[in-house]
Amino acid sequence: MLLPRIFATLTCALLASGICTAQATAPPKHFEEAVDRAVANERALIVKLRDKEPVIETYIQELKPDAELEFVPRKDHYFLGRLNLAEGIVDKSYLPASGLPNVPHIFRSIFTKDYYARGFADQMFLDISDFDRAHYTFELEGREFLGEVRCLVIDVQPKKEAGKKRRFAGRLWVEDRDYNIVRFNGAYIPAPARDLSHFDSWRLNTGGAWLPAFVYAQDESERNGLTHSPPIRAQTRLWDYQRSRQTEDQIFMNMSVDVPQGVRDSSEDALENSPLQSFRMWEQQAAVNVTSRLQRAGLLAPAGEVDQVLGTVLNNLEVTNNIYLDPPIHARVLLTTPLESIAMNHTILISRGLIDVLPDEASLAAVLAHELAHITLGHSMTTKYAFADRLLFDDPATLKSITVARTKEEEQAADAKALDILNKSPYQDALPKVGLFLRMLAASSSQVPHLVSPLVGNRMADSHKELRLSGLMDRAPELRVADTQQISALPLGSRIRIDPWSNQLHLLKAPAMVPLQAKEKLPFQITPFMLHLTREENTGTLEDGKTVTRTVKP
Repeated sequence: MLLPRIFATLTCALLASGICTAQATAPPKHFEEAVDRAVANERALIVKLRDKEPVIETYIQELKPDAELEFVPRKDHYFLGRLNLAEGIVDKSYLPASGLPNVPHIFRSIFTKDYYARGFADQMFLDISDFDRAHYTFELEGREFLGEVRCLVIDVQPKKEAGKKRRFAGRLWVEDRDYNIVRFNGAYIPAPARDLSHFDSWRLNTGGAWLPAFVYAQDESERNGLTHSPPIRAQTRLWDYQRSRQTEDQIFMNMSVDVPQGVRDSSEDALENSPLQSFRMWEQQAAVNVTSRLQRAGLLAPAGEVDQVLGTVLNNLEVTNNIYLDPPIHARVLLTTPLESIAMNHTILISRGLIDVLPDEASLAAVLAHELAHITLGHSMTTKYAFADRLLFDDPATLKSITVARTKEEEQAADAKALDILNKSPYQDALPKVGLFLRMLAASSSQVPHLVSPLVGNRMADSHKELRLSGLMDRAPELRVADTQQISALPLGSRIRIDPWSNQLHLLKAPAMVPLQAKEKLPFQITPFMLHLTREENTGTLEDGKTVTRTVKP
Protein backbone atom coordinates (compact mmCIF):
# COMPACT_ATOMS: atom_id res chain seq x y z
CA MET A 1 0.00 0.00 0.00
CA LEU A 2 1.01 3.62 -0.44
CA LEU A 3 1.11 4.56 3.23
CA PRO A 4 3.84 2.08 4.32
CA ARG A 5 6.07 3.44 1.51
CA ILE A 6 5.38 6.96 2.74
CA PHE A 7 6.31 5.89 6.28
CA ALA A 8 9.59 4.40 5.04
CA THR A 9 10.47 7.52 3.08
CA LEU A 10 9.63 9.78 6.00
CA THR A 11 11.66 7.65 8.40
CA CYS A 12 14.80 7.89 6.27
CA ALA A 13 14.39 11.63 5.76
CA LEU A 14 13.76 12.33 9.43
CA LEU A 15 16.66 10.21 10.66
CA ALA A 16 18.94 11.93 8.19
CA SER A 17 17.85 15.36 9.41
CA GLY A 18 17.98 14.41 13.09
CA ILE A 19 14.33 15.32 13.69
CA CYS A 20 13.54 11.93 15.28
CA THR A 21 16.51 11.94 17.61
CA ALA A 22 16.83 15.51 18.80
CA GLN A 23 14.29 18.29 19.20
CA ALA A 24 15.40 21.77 18.22
CA THR A 25 15.50 24.07 21.22
CA ALA A 26 16.47 27.43 19.77
CA PRO A 27 13.48 29.62 18.88
CA PRO A 28 12.92 30.17 15.17
CA LYS A 29 14.14 33.43 13.70
CA HIS A 30 11.41 33.71 11.06
CA PHE A 31 7.81 32.59 10.58
CA GLU A 32 8.91 30.34 7.72
CA GLU A 33 11.29 28.52 10.06
CA ALA A 34 8.47 27.98 12.57
CA VAL A 35 6.34 26.52 9.77
CA ASP A 36 9.18 24.22 8.72
CA ARG A 37 9.50 22.93 12.28
CA ALA A 38 5.76 22.31 12.50
CA VAL A 39 5.84 20.44 9.18
CA ALA A 40 8.82 18.34 10.29
CA ASN A 41 7.17 17.53 13.62
CA GLU A 42 3.99 16.49 11.84
CA ARG A 43 5.97 14.08 9.68
CA ALA A 44 7.82 12.78 12.72
CA LEU A 45 4.50 12.15 14.48
CA ILE A 46 3.27 10.07 11.55
CA VAL A 47 6.42 7.97 11.74
CA LYS A 48 6.14 7.55 15.53
CA LEU A 49 2.57 6.34 15.24
CA ARG A 50 3.12 3.92 12.38
CA ASP A 51 3.12 0.86 14.69
CA LYS A 52 0.19 1.98 16.85
CA GLU A 53 -3.32 0.57 16.68
CA PRO A 54 -5.48 2.90 18.77
CA VAL A 55 -9.15 2.32 19.41
CA ILE A 56 -11.37 4.70 17.46
CA GLU A 57 -14.96 5.47 18.42
CA THR A 58 -17.26 7.68 16.35
CA TYR A 59 -20.77 8.66 17.37
CA ILE A 60 -23.01 10.66 14.99
CA GLN A 61 -26.33 12.38 15.54
CA GLU A 62 -28.53 13.70 12.75
CA LEU A 63 -30.74 16.45 14.16
CA LYS A 64 -34.21 17.74 13.39
CA PRO A 65 -35.99 21.01 14.32
CA ASP A 66 -37.72 21.18 17.70
CA ALA A 67 -40.09 23.89 18.89
CA GLU A 68 -38.59 24.08 22.40
CA LEU A 69 -34.98 22.85 22.14
CA GLU A 70 -34.30 24.18 18.61
CA PHE A 71 -32.78 20.85 17.48
CA VAL A 72 -33.04 17.30 18.80
CA PRO A 73 -31.66 14.01 17.43
CA ARG A 74 -33.74 12.22 14.83
CA LYS A 75 -31.37 9.29 14.38
CA ASP A 76 -27.84 8.28 15.28
CA HIS A 77 -24.95 6.07 14.15
CA TYR A 78 -22.11 4.42 16.05
CA PHE A 79 -18.76 2.87 15.20
CA LEU A 80 -16.09 1.24 17.39
CA GLY A 81 -12.91 -0.37 16.12
CA ARG A 82 -9.13 -0.28 15.87
CA LEU A 83 -6.92 1.61 13.44
CA ASN A 84 -3.88 0.00 11.87
CA LEU A 85 -1.76 2.99 10.94
CA ALA A 86 1.06 0.90 9.42
CA GLU A 87 -1.18 -0.52 6.68
CA GLY A 88 -3.00 2.64 5.83
CA ILE A 89 -5.87 4.00 7.87
CA VAL A 90 -7.70 0.69 8.16
CA ASP A 91 -9.96 -0.15 11.05
CA LYS A 92 -11.07 -3.44 12.60
CA SER A 93 -14.64 -3.19 13.75
CA TYR A 94 -15.58 -4.36 17.23
CA LEU A 95 -19.23 -4.43 16.20
CA PRO A 96 -21.14 -7.17 14.34
CA ALA A 97 -21.42 -6.65 10.57
CA SER A 98 -24.85 -5.56 9.40
CA GLY A 99 -24.59 -7.27 6.03
CA LEU A 100 -24.76 -4.11 3.91
CA PRO A 101 -23.28 -5.24 0.57
CA ASN A 102 -22.25 -1.86 -0.84
CA VAL A 103 -20.49 -0.43 2.20
CA PRO A 104 -16.72 -0.92 2.72
CA HIS A 105 -16.20 -3.77 5.18
CA ILE A 106 -14.26 -1.61 7.62
CA PHE A 107 -17.33 0.53 8.38
CA ARG A 108 -20.05 -1.92 7.38
CA SER A 109 -21.30 -2.20 10.93
CA ILE A 110 -22.79 1.28 11.01
CA PHE A 111 -22.04 3.53 8.08
CA THR A 112 -24.46 3.65 5.21
CA LYS A 113 -24.14 5.38 1.87
CA ASP A 114 -24.75 8.69 3.68
CA TYR A 115 -21.19 8.86 5.01
CA TYR A 116 -17.70 8.62 3.62
CA ALA A 117 -16.28 5.58 5.39
CA ARG A 118 -12.71 6.73 6.11
CA GLY A 119 -13.47 10.37 6.77
CA PHE A 120 -13.41 10.28 10.56
CA ALA A 121 -10.11 8.40 10.73
CA ASP A 122 -8.48 10.65 8.12
CA GLN A 123 -9.11 13.64 10.36
CA MET A 124 -6.28 12.53 12.66
CA PHE A 125 -3.74 14.12 10.30
CA LEU A 126 -3.66 17.14 8.03
CA ASP A 127 -2.15 15.62 4.90
CA ILE A 128 -0.47 12.23 5.18
CA SER A 129 2.01 12.79 2.32
CA ASP A 130 2.21 16.41 1.10
CA PHE A 131 1.87 18.73 4.08
CA ASP A 132 4.65 21.25 3.34
CA ARG A 133 5.29 24.73 1.96
CA ALA A 134 5.53 23.34 -1.57
CA HIS A 135 1.84 22.40 -1.53
CA TYR A 136 0.33 24.87 0.96
CA THR A 137 0.41 28.56 1.79
CA PHE A 138 0.78 29.57 5.46
CA GLU A 139 -0.31 32.91 6.92
CA LEU A 140 0.24 33.92 10.53
CA GLU A 141 -3.04 35.03 12.10
CA GLY A 142 -1.81 35.72 15.64
CA ARG A 143 -1.27 34.03 19.01
CA GLU A 144 -3.75 32.35 21.33
CA PHE A 145 -3.76 30.30 24.54
CA LEU A 146 -5.45 26.90 24.42
CA GLY A 147 -5.69 26.28 28.14
CA GLU A 148 -2.13 26.67 29.46
CA VAL A 149 -0.42 26.25 26.08
CA ARG A 150 0.41 29.35 24.04
CA CYS A 151 0.07 28.79 20.32
CA LEU A 152 0.75 30.39 16.97
CA VAL A 153 -2.49 30.59 14.98
CA ILE A 154 -1.86 29.92 11.29
CA ASP A 155 -4.26 29.92 8.33
CA VAL A 156 -3.52 27.24 5.71
CA GLN A 157 -4.70 26.83 2.11
CA PRO A 158 -3.57 24.47 -0.67
CA LYS A 159 -1.74 26.14 -3.53
CA LYS A 160 -3.42 26.22 -6.92
CA GLU A 161 -0.53 24.28 -8.43
CA ALA A 162 -0.84 21.56 -5.74
CA GLY A 163 -3.00 19.44 -8.03
CA LYS A 164 -6.47 17.99 -7.70
CA LYS A 165 -5.67 15.71 -4.78
CA ARG A 166 -7.78 16.24 -1.66
CA ARG A 167 -6.12 18.90 0.53
CA PHE A 168 -6.76 20.54 3.89
CA ALA A 169 -7.94 24.14 4.13
CA GLY A 170 -8.40 25.84 7.47
CA ARG A 171 -6.51 26.93 10.58
CA LEU A 172 -3.71 25.43 12.68
CA TRP A 173 -2.71 25.97 16.29
CA VAL A 174 1.03 25.33 16.78
CA GLU A 175 2.38 25.35 20.36
CA ASP A 176 5.26 27.82 20.56
CA ARG A 177 7.82 25.82 22.54
CA ASP A 178 8.60 22.82 20.32
CA TYR A 179 6.30 23.79 17.41
CA ASN A 180 3.97 20.82 17.31
CA ILE A 181 0.49 21.09 15.83
CA VAL A 182 -2.00 20.72 18.69
CA ARG A 183 -5.24 21.56 16.89
CA PHE A 184 -6.52 22.07 13.34
CA ASN A 185 -9.92 23.26 12.23
CA GLY A 186 -11.31 23.29 8.70
CA ALA A 187 -12.19 20.91 5.87
CA TYR A 188 -10.72 18.76 3.13
CA ILE A 189 -11.29 20.09 -0.38
CA PRO A 190 -12.70 18.76 -2.53
CA ALA A 191 -14.77 16.93 0.05
CA PRO A 192 -15.99 13.38 -0.62
CA ALA A 193 -19.68 13.11 -1.48
CA ARG A 194 -20.38 11.17 1.74
CA ASP A 195 -18.49 12.96 4.48
CA LEU A 196 -18.88 15.38 7.36
CA SER A 197 -16.20 17.53 5.78
CA HIS A 198 -15.89 20.29 8.40
CA PHE A 199 -14.06 19.20 11.53
CA ASP A 200 -12.08 20.39 14.54
CA SER A 201 -9.25 18.00 15.49
CA TRP A 202 -7.51 18.16 18.90
CA ARG A 203 -4.38 16.54 20.29
CA LEU A 204 -3.27 15.89 23.88
CA ASN A 205 0.29 15.95 25.16
CA THR A 206 0.72 12.48 26.64
CA GLY A 207 2.97 9.46 26.13
CA GLY A 208 5.80 11.70 24.90
CA ALA A 209 3.92 13.24 21.96
CA TRP A 210 0.92 15.33 20.98
CA LEU A 211 -1.45 12.48 20.17
CA PRO A 212 -4.62 12.78 18.05
CA ALA A 213 -7.38 12.32 20.62
CA PHE A 214 -10.65 14.14 19.85
CA VAL A 215 -12.37 15.18 16.62
CA TYR A 216 -15.62 17.09 16.37
CA ALA A 217 -17.29 17.18 12.94
CA GLN A 218 -20.35 19.09 11.79
CA ASP A 219 -22.19 19.96 8.62
CA GLU A 220 -25.51 21.61 7.85
CA SER A 221 -27.88 21.14 4.99
CA GLU A 222 -28.39 24.48 3.26
CA ARG A 223 -31.43 23.47 1.27
CA ASN A 224 -34.52 25.68 0.88
CA GLY A 225 -32.60 28.85 1.69
CA LEU A 226 -32.53 28.10 5.43
CA THR A 227 -30.05 30.20 7.35
CA HIS A 228 -29.91 27.80 10.30
CA SER A 229 -30.78 24.28 9.20
CA PRO A 230 -30.58 21.04 11.22
CA PRO A 231 -26.94 20.00 11.57
CA ILE A 232 -25.28 16.62 11.61
CA ARG A 233 -22.78 16.35 14.48
CA ALA A 234 -20.14 13.74 15.24
CA GLN A 235 -17.63 13.08 18.00
CA THR A 236 -14.61 10.86 17.42
CA ARG A 237 -12.39 9.70 20.29
CA LEU A 238 -9.11 7.83 20.05
CA TRP A 239 -7.36 5.98 22.87
CA ASP A 240 -5.23 2.93 23.77
CA TYR A 241 -2.11 4.10 21.90
CA GLN A 242 0.10 2.45 24.54
CA ARG A 243 -1.12 -1.06 23.75
CA SER A 244 1.82 -2.96 22.26
CA ARG A 245 4.47 -5.50 23.16
CA GLN A 246 6.25 -2.85 25.22
CA THR A 247 3.54 -3.12 27.90
CA GLU A 248 4.20 -6.85 28.20
CA ASP A 249 7.95 -6.24 28.42
CA GLN A 250 7.45 -3.74 31.24
CA ILE A 251 5.71 -6.39 33.34
CA PHE A 252 8.93 -8.41 33.40
CA MET A 253 11.22 -5.41 33.76
CA ASN A 254 9.32 -4.23 36.85
CA MET A 255 9.08 -7.68 38.44
CA SER A 256 10.81 -8.08 41.80
CA VAL A 257 11.31 -11.20 43.91
CA ASP A 258 11.49 -11.08 47.71
CA VAL A 259 13.79 -13.77 49.04
CA PRO A 260 13.02 -14.61 52.69
CA GLN A 261 15.79 -15.00 55.22
CA GLY A 262 15.99 -18.68 55.91
CA VAL A 263 13.34 -21.32 55.30
CA ARG A 264 10.30 -21.88 57.49
CA ASP A 265 7.85 -24.73 57.34
CA SER A 266 4.47 -23.04 57.01
CA SER A 267 2.41 -26.17 56.42
CA GLU A 268 0.59 -25.76 59.74
CA ASP A 269 -0.46 -22.20 58.83
CA ALA A 270 -1.84 -23.17 55.41
CA LEU A 271 -5.59 -23.57 55.11
CA GLU A 272 -7.38 -25.48 52.39
CA ASN A 273 -10.32 -23.92 50.62
CA SER A 274 -13.72 -25.30 51.54
CA PRO A 275 -16.11 -26.32 48.75
CA LEU A 276 -18.10 -23.10 49.32
CA GLN A 277 -14.96 -21.00 49.15
CA SER A 278 -13.92 -22.78 45.97
CA PHE A 279 -17.35 -22.14 44.45
CA ARG A 280 -17.15 -18.42 45.24
CA MET A 281 -13.61 -18.20 43.92
CA TRP A 282 -14.69 -19.94 40.70
CA GLU A 283 -17.48 -17.39 40.19
CA GLN A 284 -15.10 -14.53 40.90
CA GLN A 285 -12.52 -15.96 38.51
CA ALA A 286 -15.03 -15.70 35.67
CA ALA A 287 -15.58 -11.99 36.41
CA VAL A 288 -11.84 -11.34 36.75
CA ASN A 289 -11.17 -13.03 33.41
CA VAL A 290 -13.81 -10.96 31.63
CA THR A 291 -12.72 -7.61 33.09
CA SER A 292 -9.09 -8.41 32.27
CA ARG A 293 -10.02 -9.28 28.69
CA LEU A 294 -12.06 -6.10 28.29
CA GLN A 295 -9.14 -4.02 29.58
CA ARG A 296 -6.66 -5.72 27.24
CA ALA A 297 -9.01 -4.96 24.34
CA GLY A 298 -8.96 -1.26 25.25
CA LEU A 299 -12.59 -1.20 26.33
CA LEU A 300 -12.18 -0.93 30.12
CA ALA A 301 -10.26 1.83 31.88
CA PRO A 302 -7.56 0.95 34.40
CA ALA A 303 -8.44 1.64 38.02
CA GLY A 304 -8.23 5.35 38.82
CA GLU A 305 -9.87 8.41 40.32
CA VAL A 306 -13.29 7.86 38.73
CA ASP A 307 -13.46 4.38 40.30
CA GLN A 308 -12.88 6.00 43.69
CA VAL A 309 -15.88 8.29 43.19
CA LEU A 310 -18.03 5.32 42.24
CA GLY A 311 -16.73 3.46 45.29
CA THR A 312 -17.80 6.31 47.58
CA VAL A 313 -21.35 6.26 46.22
CA LEU A 314 -21.46 2.47 46.51
CA ASN A 315 -20.28 2.69 50.11
CA ASN A 316 -23.10 5.15 50.89
CA LEU A 317 -25.61 2.63 49.58
CA GLU A 318 -24.09 -0.38 51.32
CA VAL A 319 -23.61 1.16 54.75
CA THR A 320 -27.14 2.57 55.02
CA ASN A 321 -28.59 -0.78 53.93
CA ASN A 322 -26.35 -2.97 56.09
CA ILE A 323 -24.91 -4.69 53.04
CA TYR A 324 -21.58 -6.39 53.75
CA LEU A 325 -20.29 -8.75 51.10
CA ASP A 326 -17.02 -10.60 50.62
CA PRO A 327 -15.18 -9.98 48.39
CA PRO A 328 -16.03 -6.26 48.46
CA ILE A 329 -18.00 -4.79 45.57
CA HIS A 330 -16.17 -2.37 43.33
CA ALA A 331 -17.01 -0.49 40.13
CA ARG A 332 -15.03 -0.10 36.90
CA VAL A 333 -15.62 2.16 33.91
CA LEU A 334 -16.10 1.09 30.31
CA LEU A 335 -14.41 3.58 27.97
CA THR A 336 -17.29 3.56 25.51
CA THR A 337 -20.16 5.98 24.85
CA PRO A 338 -23.37 3.82 24.76
CA LEU A 339 -25.33 4.11 28.00
CA GLU A 340 -25.08 0.88 30.00
CA SER A 341 -24.18 -0.77 33.28
CA ILE A 342 -23.86 -4.41 34.27
CA ALA A 343 -22.98 -6.38 37.41
CA MET A 344 -20.55 -9.26 36.94
CA ASN A 345 -20.56 -11.00 40.31
CA HIS A 346 -18.92 -8.46 42.65
CA THR A 347 -17.75 -6.10 39.89
CA ILE A 348 -20.00 -3.40 38.45
CA LEU A 349 -19.25 -2.01 34.99
CA ILE A 350 -20.65 1.38 34.01
CA SER A 351 -19.93 3.16 30.73
CA ARG A 352 -18.20 6.50 30.42
CA GLY A 353 -21.09 7.78 28.30
CA LEU A 354 -23.61 7.01 31.04
CA ILE A 355 -21.55 8.77 33.70
CA ASP A 356 -21.26 11.76 31.36
CA VAL A 357 -25.01 12.30 30.96
CA LEU A 358 -26.16 11.65 34.54
CA PRO A 359 -27.26 15.02 36.00
CA ASP A 360 -26.37 14.43 39.66
CA GLU A 361 -24.99 12.02 42.28
CA ALA A 362 -28.45 10.64 43.08
CA SER A 363 -28.85 9.48 39.47
CA LEU A 364 -25.47 7.78 39.63
CA ALA A 365 -26.53 6.15 42.91
CA ALA A 366 -29.68 4.82 41.24
CA VAL A 367 -27.68 3.18 38.45
CA LEU A 368 -25.30 1.60 40.96
CA ALA A 369 -28.19 0.55 43.22
CA HIS A 370 -29.72 -1.45 40.37
CA GLU A 371 -26.47 -3.38 39.90
CA LEU A 372 -25.96 -3.71 43.65
CA ALA A 373 -29.43 -5.26 43.79
CA HIS A 374 -28.40 -7.91 41.25
CA ILE A 375 -25.43 -8.80 43.45
CA THR A 376 -27.39 -8.99 46.70
CA LEU A 377 -30.04 -11.13 45.00
CA GLY A 378 -27.36 -13.59 43.91
CA HIS A 379 -27.70 -12.95 40.17
CA SER A 380 -24.29 -14.23 39.15
CA MET A 381 -22.86 -14.32 35.64
CA THR A 382 -22.10 -17.53 33.80
CA THR A 383 -18.97 -19.26 35.04
CA LYS A 384 -17.97 -20.49 31.61
CA TYR A 385 -15.51 -17.57 31.42
CA ALA A 386 -13.54 -19.08 34.31
CA PHE A 387 -12.00 -21.28 31.60
CA ALA A 388 -9.24 -19.18 30.01
CA ASP A 389 -9.64 -20.73 26.56
CA ARG A 390 -13.07 -19.11 26.16
CA LEU A 391 -11.37 -15.70 26.08
CA LEU A 392 -8.70 -16.54 23.52
CA PHE A 393 -9.79 -14.37 20.60
CA ASP A 394 -8.63 -11.24 18.80
CA ASP A 395 -9.65 -7.85 20.17
CA PRO A 396 -12.25 -7.11 17.46
CA ALA A 397 -14.14 -10.26 18.54
CA THR A 398 -14.39 -9.18 22.19
CA LEU A 399 -17.89 -7.71 22.12
CA LYS A 400 -19.11 -10.49 19.85
CA SER A 401 -17.77 -13.20 22.17
CA ILE A 402 -18.60 -11.88 25.66
CA THR A 403 -22.27 -11.75 26.67
CA VAL A 404 -23.33 -11.05 30.25
CA ALA A 405 -26.89 -9.78 29.81
CA ARG A 406 -29.63 -10.47 32.39
CA THR A 407 -33.02 -12.08 31.95
CA LYS A 408 -36.17 -9.98 32.06
CA GLU A 409 -37.15 -11.59 35.36
CA GLU A 410 -33.77 -10.75 36.91
CA GLU A 411 -34.05 -7.14 35.75
CA GLN A 412 -37.51 -6.77 37.29
CA ALA A 413 -36.37 -8.28 40.59
CA ALA A 414 -33.34 -5.98 40.65
CA ASP A 415 -35.55 -2.94 40.03
CA ALA A 416 -37.70 -3.79 43.05
CA LYS A 417 -34.67 -4.41 45.27
CA ALA A 418 -32.95 -1.23 44.04
CA LEU A 419 -35.96 0.89 45.02
CA ASP A 420 -35.77 -0.59 48.50
CA ILE A 421 -32.04 0.21 48.69
CA LEU A 422 -32.56 3.78 47.49
CA ASN A 423 -35.41 4.42 49.93
CA LYS A 424 -33.03 3.65 52.81
CA SER A 425 -30.09 5.57 51.37
CA PRO A 426 -28.89 9.17 51.74
CA TYR A 427 -30.33 9.80 48.26
CA GLN A 428 -33.99 9.12 49.14
CA ASP A 429 -35.01 12.79 49.04
CA ALA A 430 -33.42 13.29 45.60
CA LEU A 431 -35.21 10.39 43.88
CA PRO A 432 -37.70 12.68 42.05
CA LYS A 433 -34.69 14.12 40.16
CA VAL A 434 -33.69 10.59 39.21
CA GLY A 435 -37.18 10.09 37.85
CA LEU A 436 -36.70 13.17 35.65
CA PHE A 437 -33.59 11.63 34.13
CA LEU A 438 -35.52 8.44 33.40
CA ARG A 439 -38.37 10.42 31.85
CA MET A 440 -35.96 12.18 29.49
CA LEU A 441 -34.26 8.88 28.67
CA ALA A 442 -37.59 7.28 27.84
CA ALA A 443 -38.60 10.25 25.69
CA SER A 444 -35.31 10.23 23.77
CA SER A 445 -34.60 6.51 23.39
CA SER A 446 -36.34 6.07 20.04
CA GLN A 447 -34.32 8.95 18.50
CA VAL A 448 -30.93 7.67 19.71
CA PRO A 449 -31.16 3.86 19.43
CA HIS A 450 -27.38 3.39 19.16
CA LEU A 451 -26.77 5.48 22.26
CA VAL A 452 -29.06 3.26 24.35
CA SER A 453 -27.90 -0.02 22.76
CA PRO A 454 -25.49 -1.74 25.17
CA LEU A 455 -22.23 -3.31 24.06
CA VAL A 456 -21.95 -5.73 27.01
CA GLY A 457 -25.11 -5.91 29.12
CA ASN A 458 -28.78 -4.88 29.09
CA ARG A 459 -30.53 -1.83 27.69
CA MET A 460 -31.44 0.95 30.07
CA ALA A 461 -34.40 1.85 27.90
CA ASP A 462 -36.26 0.22 25.01
CA SER A 463 -39.51 2.12 25.26
CA HIS A 464 -41.81 3.65 27.84
CA LYS A 465 -42.88 0.15 28.85
CA GLU A 466 -39.38 -1.29 29.24
CA LEU A 467 -37.36 1.18 31.27
CA ARG A 468 -35.00 0.40 34.11
CA LEU A 469 -36.24 1.66 37.51
CA SER A 470 -39.44 2.90 35.88
CA GLY A 471 -41.09 3.10 39.31
CA LEU A 472 -39.07 6.26 40.00
CA MET A 473 -40.78 8.05 37.13
CA ASP A 474 -44.00 8.18 39.15
CA ARG A 475 -42.22 10.35 41.74
CA ALA A 476 -40.81 12.77 39.19
CA PRO A 477 -42.37 16.14 38.37
CA GLU A 478 -43.60 16.84 34.87
CA LEU A 479 -40.83 17.02 32.29
CA ARG A 480 -40.50 20.68 31.19
CA VAL A 481 -37.92 20.76 28.42
CA ALA A 482 -38.24 24.54 27.96
CA ASP A 483 -37.50 25.25 31.63
CA THR A 484 -33.82 26.21 31.91
CA GLN A 485 -33.87 25.48 35.66
CA GLN A 486 -34.87 21.84 35.16
CA ILE A 487 -31.85 19.79 34.09
CA SER A 488 -32.90 16.22 33.36
CA ALA A 489 -29.81 14.98 31.49
CA LEU A 490 -26.44 16.38 30.43
CA PRO A 491 -24.71 16.43 27.02
CA LEU A 492 -22.18 13.74 26.17
CA GLY A 493 -18.68 14.43 27.44
CA SER A 494 -19.83 16.41 30.49
CA ARG A 495 -17.82 14.67 33.20
CA ILE A 496 -14.90 12.54 31.98
CA ARG A 497 -11.88 12.88 29.72
CA ILE A 498 -9.82 9.91 28.46
CA ASP A 499 -6.02 9.99 28.36
CA PRO A 500 -5.42 8.56 24.87
CA TRP A 501 -2.04 7.09 25.82
CA SER A 502 -2.74 5.32 29.12
CA ASN A 503 -6.57 5.02 29.00
CA GLN A 504 -6.74 6.66 32.42
CA LEU A 505 -9.95 8.60 33.08
CA HIS A 506 -9.94 12.05 34.65
CA LEU A 507 -12.86 14.01 36.01
CA LEU A 508 -13.39 17.32 34.26
CA LYS A 509 -12.88 20.35 36.45
CA ALA A 510 -15.40 22.53 34.69
CA PRO A 511 -17.55 25.19 36.38
CA ALA A 512 -21.26 24.52 36.73
CA MET A 513 -23.19 26.58 34.20
CA VAL A 514 -26.89 27.37 34.05
CA PRO A 515 -28.43 27.37 30.55
CA LEU A 516 -29.70 30.76 29.47
CA GLN A 517 -31.96 29.28 26.80
CA ALA A 518 -33.66 25.91 26.42
CA LYS A 519 -31.49 25.05 23.41
CA GLU A 520 -28.43 25.05 25.71
CA LYS A 521 -29.70 22.14 27.77
CA LEU A 522 -28.61 19.63 25.08
CA PRO A 523 -29.71 16.40 26.82
CA PHE A 524 -27.84 13.34 25.44
CA GLN A 525 -26.50 15.48 22.61
CA ILE A 526 -23.12 15.88 20.94
CA THR A 527 -21.26 19.14 21.50
CA PRO A 528 -17.92 20.51 20.20
CA PHE A 529 -14.65 19.84 22.03
CA MET A 530 -13.00 22.91 23.56
CA LEU A 531 -10.09 21.46 25.52
CA HIS A 532 -7.90 22.94 28.23
CA LEU A 533 -4.45 21.88 27.01
CA THR A 534 -1.43 21.32 29.26
CA ARG A 535 2.10 20.22 28.55
CA GLU A 536 3.60 17.00 29.79
CA GLU A 537 7.26 16.83 30.79
CA ASN A 538 8.67 13.37 30.04
CA THR A 539 11.94 11.54 30.48
CA GLY A 540 11.37 8.85 27.87
CA THR A 541 10.24 8.55 24.29
CA LEU A 542 7.11 7.26 22.63
CA GLU A 543 8.88 4.13 21.45
CA ASP A 544 10.24 2.78 24.74
CA GLY A 545 7.04 3.10 26.73
CA LYS A 546 8.89 4.10 29.92
CA THR A 547 7.83 7.71 30.20
CA VAL A 548 7.76 9.39 33.59
CA THR A 549 5.62 12.47 33.29
CA ARG A 550 4.51 15.55 35.13
CA THR A 551 2.31 18.40 33.98
CA VAL A 552 4.13 21.72 33.72
CA LYS A 553 3.08 25.32 33.23
CA PRO A 554 4.24 27.10 30.08
